[in-house]
Amino acid sequence: MHVLITGGTGFIGSHLVEYILKNTDYKVTVLDRLDFSSTLHRLDHLSSDLLQDRFQFVYHDLKAPLINSTLHNKINKYGQPDYIYHLAASSHVDRSIEDPMSFVMDNVVGTTNLLDYFRNYKSRWSKFFYFSTDEIFGTAPDDYNFKENDPYNSQNPYAASKAGAEEMCLAYQNTYN
Repeated sequence: MHVLITGGTGFIGSHLVEYILKNTDYKVTVLDRLDFSSTLHRLDHLSSDLLQDRFQFVYHDLKAPLINSTLHNKINKYGQPDYIYHLAASSHVDRSIEDPMSFVMDNVVGTTNLLDYFRNYKSRWSKFFYFSTDEIFGTAPDDYNFKENDPYNSQNPYAASKAGAEEMCLAYQNTYN
């Protein structure tokens, strides 16, 4: 099995990489751009035995399309990925208020570029997992747990960009299966 993880050097992504390497025999490809909120050092503590034959890092900014032969060959070093875990995203509400367009580019355009890549090779992959945020629903009333199909009520550009990316995932599922 081969897993592609976007944002695998971020806080949550690095923990997912570690979990998969320690608890499965899967090969892992991390696709990341290494910005201020991510670092390869989050994986430094992993033993070289885990990383040596089962891990690769591929630099890519998802704002650019993934459909080129060099990048495709790097991603497929271990064969076509069986699973894609999409965790790459701009986060932090404060930053989204200062620069909303960068969040649209990273979260909506970046997700759409990854979905386009997935769509072109979907017959070879089994699952695409998108990681969102509860921010898309706004503030929850006391003792209420949001349901997946509750209406969006984004309170900031970060939440709206994550909601937009979710909608692209749904649109691709409905349009391209």
